[in-house]
Amino acid sequence: MLSVIREHADSWMIKSILWLIILAFMGTIFYSWGMGGASGSAGGAIATVEGEKIYQQEYERTFNNLVEFYRQQFKNQFSDDMIKQLGLKTQALEALIQKKLLLLEAEKQNLKISDVELIAHLKALPVFQKDNVFNDKTYRNYLNYQRISPSDFEDSQRESLILEKLEKLFRVGSKVSQNEIQQAFIDQKEKAKLDYIRFNDDHFQVDKTFSDSELNDFFEANKKLFEVPPQIKVEYVKIDPKTYIAEIEPRDEDIEDHYQTHIADFRIKKMYRASHILVNIKSSDIEGDASPEEKQKQAQDKAKTVAAELKEKILKGADFGELAKKHSDDPGSGAQGGSLGEFPKGTMVSAFEAALDKLKINDVSEPVLTPFGYHIIKLEGLEEERIKTLSEVRDGVIQSLKEIKARQRVRRTAKHIHQDAEKGSDLKSAAEKNQATTSVTGFFSRENHGSSGIGDNPQFYNTAFSLTENQVSQPVHTLEASFILKVAENKPAYIPELKEVKEQVTEALTERVRQEHTLAKFKELEEKIAQEKDLEKAIQGLDLSVRHTPFFSKADSIPGIGNIKEIKNKAFTMSIGDTASAQVKNRLYLFKLVEKEAAGEPDKEMTQKIIEQVKLEKSRQSFQEWVANLKTRSEIMIDKTLM
Repeated sequence: MLSVIREHADSWMIKSILWLIILAFMGTIFYSWGMGGASGSAGGAIATVEGEKIYQQEYERTFNNLVEFYRQQFKNQFSDDMIKQLGLKTQALEALIQKKLLLLEAEKQNLKISDVELIAHLKALPVFQKDNVFNDKTYRNYLNYQRISPSDFEDSQRESLILEKLEKLFRVGSKVSQNEIQQAFIDQKEKAKLDYIRFNDDHFQVDKTFSDSELNDFFEANKKLFEVPPQIKVEYVKIDPKTYIAEIEPRDEDIEDHYQTHIADFRIKKMYRASHILVNIKSSDIEGDASPEEKQKQAQDKAKTVAAELKEKILKGADFGELAKKHSDDPGSGAQGGSLGEFPKGTMVSAFEAALDKLKINDVSEPVLTPFGYHIIKLEGLEEERIKTLSEVRDGVIQSLKEIKARQRVRRTAKHIHQDAEKGSDLKSAAEKNQATTSVTGFFSRENHGSSGIGDNPQFYNTAFSLTENQVSQPVHTLEASFILKVAENKPAYIPELKEVKEQVTEALTERVRQEHTLAKFKELEEKIAQEKDLEKAIQGLDLSVRHTPFFSKADSIPGIGNIKEIKNKAFTMSIGDTASAQVKNRLYLFKLVEKEAAGEPDKEMTQKIIEQVKLEKSRQSFQEWVANLKTRSEIMIDKTLM
């Protein structure tokens, strides 16, 4: 997987991924990089940027979206092991930090997106179109699938547009020289086609049994490869809040106090019951040679007129439900007489809800423009926002108090154990004094750990390796439990005896011999191909095959090979029939140039296109530098224990 990413590091896909990260979510729909829905504050703040918090829930959503993005791009080549190797946790946090920085900067520069701009943007997104026209049902199905309310989605897209507007400020003033135009044109239009052989540096097997003397010599020369790292065994106390929950019975005054303190959590949103008639804006129905913009305006005017006529019929006594069944372009609600049922505030797009808030029960609105078209809205019922009474939420409040008080008791107990243990350095006695027990882990190293009862708990293991002899740790508090640690035994790094690691030594020596044999065979093939220019003949009898690339340019990633600059640079300086080789990481390549196409000269249209491309690349580089400087001078604090 990593080799795929390295080889294609400059390809359009990888560049777009990294660029999206740098631009912090700009212009993306399906992988919203944490922007889908309200940020939320669950899990605490994982970072602050100029005092603005980034919450753990937002971080986790961003991280999961980033993982899913890579998983869908690389499909079965992607594995969970690659998450750590690719540093996706760091990428996710960096993206959120940069997003926050850019939004703060946009606010300073008073960059805003109007409702008209937002509506035009939403209607232009291909994912929401059917037959090249914005489709209401497709839009709602997408939001339902993503579990995003329209208002939250609007906010996220408004942020994307603001960030895009900020980035566009850097596109002004970039100059492009004639040499840059010519070089960019050649890189894009000069083409080459290769025949090639590719194999790993341990491809050729060696059927060899090593003597004890050979194994010993290799082991003595490479002892550091087999060193066992320092290990420790830890005595610890684990205090679980679940132990105390059943014992806790909150007092009435505590229940009342908790309710009042967290009263905002018991707020019920304003609820509407409404119907509507939708008139879509259908620019595809407008005939003639007008521009798309003019057709859109004509279609909008036509839809508004139709909506106004329907409103007039309602005022004259026509039945709203019957008109909806006959005329509404919303098939779901239209069949139900326009009924949208009951829904909370924040469910509908902002323009729709703004109109609702102006209506009295049974009032009908004037035509209202949203991304879907023009609506005539009838308010049929309304429940104002309210706070649930204590009697309604009492059971939940009691459970929350039990959990809070259990965690408080855990912390108090941990503190007492720590204080008692520090006095005599006897963790077991201190634990027993406070009705707790100790356990002892097996030996573990920094690189290899994971004890039953502890799991993958970085705070535990980091604390363990920070302790000196006989030192009792400060309490380590996690979401699940609290721990107090003491190193029970140290095992320093050591070189094992050959007999202990004989199997590993044999594997390592076999691998070394394979690589040496493969490299010798590579050199032999290189000389043979250089003389005879025949790849097929050179590999007869070997477990190798000749592969063929399609035409590629210097700007492309070579299909089947990857974006390896060394191979591309050689390919475009070779003559047809010439051969060459390359060794990249653990892969070996032998190749022959079989066809070449000259770039020619760019026409006026192509020249202008290249100028725009080069300007865009320059502006992006400038933007990246500006973001880096912005980050350097900003106050950013990160709680890495939450990652």
